[in-house]
Amino acid sequence: MMIGMFFPFLLLAPLLAGSASPEASSIRIEAGDGLPALVPLVRTRDAVQLSPALRVLTGSAQGASIRFLADLREQLDFERSARLLDQASLSRSAQRAWVTRALTAIALRGRRRLRGVLDELKRKGEVDSWTGVSIVNRLLIKGGPAAVEVLSRHPEVASLAGEIESEGSLQADRETPAAPAEQSSSWPLAAIGAKEAWLAGIDGRGVTVGLIDSGASNLHEQLRDNFRGGRRSWFDPLRKRPAPSDVQLGHGTAVLSCAVGRGHPSAPCGVAPGAKWIAAVGLNQGRYNNVLATQAADWMLNVGRPDVLIVPWRLLGQPCDDSLRPIVNAWRAAGIVVVFAAGNSGPGPASDVAPANYTRLFPGSATALSVGAVDREGKTDAHSSRGPNRCGEDLFPQLVAPGSDVPVALPAATDLYRRVSGTSFAAAYVAGASALLLQRFPEARVDRIEEALRRGAVDLGPPGPDTAFGYGLINVPRALEYLEGHR
Repeated sequence: MMIGMFFPFLLLAPLLAGSASPEASSIRIEAGDGLPALVPLVRTRDAVQLSPALRVLTGSAQGASIRFLADLREQLDFERSARLLDQASLSRSAQRAWVTRALTAIALRGRRRLRGVLDELKRKGEVDSWTGVSIVNRLLIKGGPAAVEVLSRHPEVASLAGEIESEGSLQADRETPAAPAEQSSSWPLAAIGAKEAWLAGIDGRGVTVGLIDSGASNLHEQLRDNFRGGRRSWFDPLRKRPAPSDVQLGHGTAVLSCAVGRGHPSAPCGVAPGAKWIAAVGLNQGRYNNVLATQAADWMLNVGRPDVLIVPWRLLGQPCDDSLRPIVNAWRAAGIVVVFAAGNSGPGPASDVAPANYTRLFPGSATALSVGAVDREGKTDAHSSRGPNRCGEDLFPQLVAPGSDVPVALPAATDLYRRVSGTSFAAAYVAGASALLLQRFPEARVDRIEEALRRGAVDLGPPGPDTAFGYGLINVPRALEYLEGHR
């Protein structure tokens, strides 16, 4: 039976936005600490959008509750914010404070305008629960089809999207049988010059690396001594477990060991062993879920607050899926270096994936820091995704790092290891390298860290940047040298 027969309002709310230009405005906040008091806003004027997933869910719900997202019309104007922040010349911590306060003020303003409607829907039993996030001006709602209908007509609602869960969102990394520690190799650290930085006292101390994955364990010898600890270091909106856990796949533990593993005499793993780590569950057994991802992303911005964040998963579907753009912009604006796995969809050309292929990011012309994988001989891993970038003219991938037959921690035991291949681990090595740079240059902006990694990279393949190796293989000493010479 057709959805429209039960919910004719859905047919009145176009899926695609019209051509109306957004309105620019601003609100005033009590910023303090010399921070800008005006917050630039952009307000969409298009007809409300409803996702195909929500149409299906409401058509099949038959009165049952469903989970969905409601994005409100007022959002932070990142383009004008970038100019404002550049003029203010804020420190990295001050800029982060302004961004989080600005986003919170926008979100609270939107919730106040909708609270009466939501309270009434809850009183009628049409809404079971709702909560707001601020990384995007968004509400996470559990309710019936009638709630969708009412909100689709509210002037503050810009779009409604049903909960989706995509198979195979976690990068399809490949592994060899588990091996004892003494059989593991530390060739990735030698390939990128990490130990040279350690000799200079640069090991990531004072820097926090975050991860959004299916889980992570703090019991393995690689990670038990540098989990940051406390209530602000682990978030599990899926199973509500109070302590880090990686019972599903072991992928998160493996990724973190490449970035910040504390090592073992015969199995040194992490690039930044002096750094602390935190993690949030944003995937369900490797499957992307837009509700979980929103919760994890918001927690990272407002609670976890890492300096570096690893995103080792992809959006499935359209190669230029823009749904995470505002979230990535918010992370970047808050001074978080976000490192993306380029994907394991190679070796064919134009095998790029979102969000690793995003262009035109904050502060306006930046490109996502996408990382492909190479082996110990400097050859591109056969499955590593290639450009050209289908979402813009910018280079994809941006960089490459060790990601073929690399040693990682296996959480099945406290001292167990395996050898794996995949761009998730290449991204983790770049995240660890970013932590080293931030220890030495704690006030360096995101774009400066990214520029140093590109400028310091060792060119591989044909001369110059290309769509297999990007700007080349990361090299920590050369990146540090670049920052020293461009203070």
